[in-house]
Order: sequence, then C-alpha cells, then structure tokens
Amino acid sequence: MCPRTKQKFEEIRESKRRKILDSAVECFATSGYHAVTISNLAAHAGISKGLMYNYFSSKDELLKAIFNEIMSEMMQLFDPDHKGMSDRKDLLQYLERFFRHLKSNIILWKMYMAIFSQPAVQQILKEEILDASQKPLKMIEFYFKKQEYKKPFVEVAFLSTLFSGVVIEYIADPENYPLDQIRKRILNLYR
Repeated sequence: MCPRTKQKFEEIRESKRRKILDSAVECFATSGYHAVTISNLAAHAGISKGLMYNYFSSKDELLKAIFNEIMSEMMQLFDPDHKGMSDRKDLLQYLERFFRHLKSNIILWKMYMAIFSQPAVQQILKEEILDASQKPLKMIEFYFKKQEYKKPFVEVAFLSTLFSGVVIEYIADPENYPLDQIRKRILNLYR
C-alpha cells in the first residue's frame, strides 16, 4: 500500500470538511442552531465527535464558516463577473439568478433565513453579517442612484423586503407558492 500524497491527503480533508459543512447546513436549517449539538452534527456527518473538532474548534466556528460560504455564494450570484451593477440588464440578470438559485437551493435558503430569524445566532455572526451586507447593498444603491430614483436607499430596502418575503413564503411551501409568477411580477417592476 502506497503512502498518501500530500494532494490526496488534502482532497480527503476537504471532502470531510465539505461533508461536515453540508450536514451542519441541513441540521441547522431543519432543527435550528441551538437545538443541534456537536454530537448530533458528527453523527449526521458520519464521523466521530473528536474528528469534528479537528475541523472546527466549536459550533460557533462552524456556523461562521457556513455563513461565510453562503455569503460568498450570494456574492457570486449577485456579481459573477465582479464588475458591479451598472445598468438595467445587470439588475434583471441578477433577479433571474436569484430566482433560479432559490428554486434549486432550498436548504441553503432555509439556513440563510434561519440565521436571520434567530437573534442569538445573529449575535454570533454580528461582524460577519455587517461585513457581508455592505458591498451588495452599496452596489444596488449606486445602481438606483444612477437610474435617478428619488430615494435610492428606500428602493434598496423595498427590493430587500421583497426578496425576504419571497424567500420566506417559498421555503415554507415550495409546492404551492407561485414562484414563477412572482418572479415575472418583480422583473416587470424593474424593466
């Protein structure tokens, strides 16, 4: 039996880390952050509790890693070419990506909403939330200023409220929520 190469070791390590993160997202999204223990997470991921601590020193650290991944994915969704939001086409493309992502990643969105519906979890992620929200909000506000909206900040708040409502309603009852009709209605607001 040949010894593992450094690359193979890193692949195995990343695979286990990914399994822990995916299991934690599922557990936190379905049971809530505070109801889930490290033992629950380890069992769900199919690893020992001790091995869990080799990857994350605490449940809070695991939560922060999940949040940072979610926000990284959201930023990629928001601004995939890293050029900002300069025109109506960019906004409409973002809206389309948002709806596609919501439809195909319901567990992730449940986790995202679970974070924002639990004040104690918000407190754990206070700095991360502040850091992550600044760039996209400023980009959208800049877009609305360029489009000469009278109150760009209010328009950002309105759009954010629409998104929150859509996400809450959709994840509560994905089979019956008219997501495609809502998508068309919101797109028509900004055409």
